[in-house]
Amino acid sequence: MSLKIQGGIVVAWSGSHHVLIPDGTVVIEKDRITYVGTDRSVAADQVIDASGKLVCPGFINLHVHSQLNTGDYLITDVTKKDYLGANYFVFGASAKEKRPSPPAEALALGAKYALLSALKNGASTILDPGGGVADPEAYAEIVGQVGGRVFYSPPYRSSDIFTDSEGRHYYEERPDGGRAGFQKAVDFIRRFHGHHNGRLQGILNPAQAETCEPALLEETVAAARDLQVGIHIHAGGNLREFLRILERHRKGVVEYLASTGILTPRTILGHLVFIEGHSRIDYPAGDTLKLMAESGASVGHCPHKYAKMAGVMESFDRYVEAGINVGLGTDTYPLDIVSEMRYASLFSRLVDRKYYGARPAEVFNAATVWGAKALGREDLGKIAQSAKADIAIVDLRTLRYGPARDPVTALVEYGGGADVDTVIVDGEIVIDQGRSTRIDEGELFARAEATANRAWDNWQGRDWAGRKTEEIIPPAFPTRKD
Repeated sequence: MSLKIQGGIVVAWSGSHHVLIPDGTVVIEKDRITYVGTDRSVAADQVIDASGKLVCPGFINLHVHSQLNTGDYLITDVTKKDYLGANYFVFGASAKEKRPSPPAEALALGAKYALLSALKNGASTILDPGGGVADPEAYAEIVGQVGGRVFYSPPYRSSDIFTDSEGRHYYEERPDGGRAGFQKAVDFIRRFHGHHNGRLQGILNPAQAETCEPALLEETVAAARDLQVGIHIHAGGNLREFLRILERHRKGVVEYLASTGILTPRTILGHLVFIEGHSRIDYPAGDTLKLMAESGASVGHCPHKYAKMAGVMESFDRYVEAGINVGLGTDTYPLDIVSEMRYASLFSRLVDRKYYGARPAEVFNAATVWGAKALGREDLGKIAQSAKADIAIVDLRTLRYGPARDPVTALVEYGGGADVDTVIVDGEIVIDQGRSTRIDEGELFARAEATANRAWDNWQGRDWAGRKTEEIIPPAFPTRKD
């Protein structure tokens, strides 16, 4: 089966950078791109008319937790005044005796919903650093159903985080030091790596820098080498993490990770916001950026998520100029990788007070070729002969854009995931006219809505203070009751 895309503006790869081909043609044979140029005469079984549209490489989202937004909704806990409690602690660190055990069906539903949502927003490839699905077979089946490219294995940790009866967070070490979870991850990769024509890829996910002891990270490095897969770890994600690592190891987070050997060109640090020298941390700046650049490790930058919590990387431009490979992720809903490019650009400019910073080309690279580099995949994130046939076609013909002199700048400044018309993965059209070709979206949404409302209705049963959802996040306006 061959497929031809013609008539659109193609963002093609020159060998060293992206170039635009007006009225371009892309030809796909099976799961690979076989032609990129201007010759419309190349024959194909199916033709997509991309007139008025931007034909982009499938975007790479380096941070998608495969779950519903039930907890994500509560991330800005307005009743908790200390900034130390921000981030996932709000919903992820329940009281120990109230730790939830959601039904397997609800967890599987959340995974399917998240993976499809990210795909619809233009991400043909996502890195899942940990969702809620306990059954490995169920997860692998969901990846097959949705149609996107996914890097995943179950996350693991040495310590769990809980909240006591007065709202204080504390860490509790697991008796086995996290080995059981680590073994599950290794077993998952050995069993499912390469399934679905290679769309399901293994990656080791030690959960967070502060919840993983050095010995567990050292074992992770050895396993990654043996399995020939990459590593993802949350690091530099919040102030509590910074203080805990400093207290326990007398090092900043990057120096601590470097001491375990985990920083390699196949390692991605999710977030890396709070490091020495950050304006929220009264600690002298060190050689963190230099150490990161020399290690070859990448950063998965999620600007929108941190803006929700009044936080920001300082800054995208500084990291890139230091020689660090930076990709983009969403982490929280709406899982819109297109808008994330704009956030990365705007927030970097604000931090540096530099109007000309974080240019469209750089953030576009972060969402494509730099993300592919982070995953160790030279055949992703680009439209080039022999590359994987992963493509996102964006409709520029909307009043919101207006006439576009430069389509990539227009996409970064004005675009959003809702403008993604078509997504192709492995040569298959999996999103067509904004809708999944594989999943009944209406039925999926109805089930997700019912599942989320059940969780919110019963949230006080898991909250450390027994609070209702409306107490944690008050509605924007009161509901009138006649």
